Amino acid sequence: MAEFCDKNISETMSALIFNGTLQVEKVHVPRLKNGDVLIKVHKAGICNTDFEIIKGYIPGFNGVLGHEFVGTVVECNVPHMIGKRVAAEINCSCEECGFCKKGLFRHCPNRTVIGIINRDGAFAEYIVVPQRNVFVIPDNIPDSDAIFIEPLAAALEIIDQVKIPDESKILILGDGKLGLLISFVMQCSGYSTTMVGKHREKLSFAKAVGVSVVPLEEFKRGAYDLVIEATGNRNALEMAIENTKPRGIVVLKSTYAGDISFNPSKVVVDEISIIGSRCGRFEVAINFLSNFNNRLPLSQLISKTFPLEQAIEAFEYAQNPEILKTIIEVDRAV
Repeated sequence: MAEFCDKNISETMSALIFNGTLQVEKVHVPRLKNGDVLIKVHKAGICNTDFEIIKGYIPGFNGVLGHEFVGTVVECNVPHMIGKRVAAEINCSCEECGFCKKGLFRHCPNRTVIGIINRDGAFAEYIVVPQRNVFVIPDNIPDSDAIFIEPLAAALEIIDQVKIPDESKILILGDGKLGLLISFVMQCSGYSTTMVGKHREKLSFAKAVGVSVVPLEEFKRGAYDLVIEATGNRNALEMAIENTKPRGIVVLKSTYAGDISFNPSKVVVDEISIIGSRCGRFEVAINFLSNFNNRLPLSQLISKTFPLEQAIEAFEYAQNPEILKTIIEVDRAV
């Protein structure tokens, strides 16, 4: 038991377990190791990666899914953290390898990843994470916005990875949750941005913040400096390449269960760079939210909220392509 804790924590909790099938079960509340914190989960968001894991993206996954969450610290070894409302970066590194010593924690070969690789996730009443992964959420960011910190950090990572000239023309493929967050980031950062998608209602959210939007059936081939593939569809890489100008850049944000194929000729002839992009820094996302949350319709992206005991129904609901963000509410914040 940690030195500082909530004495009312029970020994068991409810959690959504995936072991080939999804089941809400009673399990033991996780125990802390040195340097960990125990977080009581308020809300957790269903992500496309959760569906890809169910399809086999992480072979043999067995445990609690969920990596986008907000909650309150209820047990730890430092008193000032108790009661803090927090989110947590998903990559839990060893702090000792060559990658960690270079600050590349998300590429640590020994890492565990919340709700993805060898570490239980947030579709549960409680979650344990290393204290170094935890970030306190400012009071001006409500839970309904804080639930987007993890995917927003992933969206902002593009700007860190690709030094985008001010005059660049940017194309975003995909009008899902991540695509919309990327469009918000690019628009708030002052870039000329076009989004292509299949769903007019979803596109309307991007249009509301000033992004140029084009329904897929009306899109005409163009030549863009930067094309961001965020469809979640393995066939979209070809479209991304076809719309990239010579010496342009394609950023891949989708993860897929299975292989993809494409014709590399245009990539070679036009000297196109293809960059994989994954997680981002939470402190950057939190600062962005603090500055822009009044301009962003984040809470409007939440299609429906389900209690934890209805988590299986929540996953069934979230599979509908018309749906944006589905939230599992575990414990309502005070």
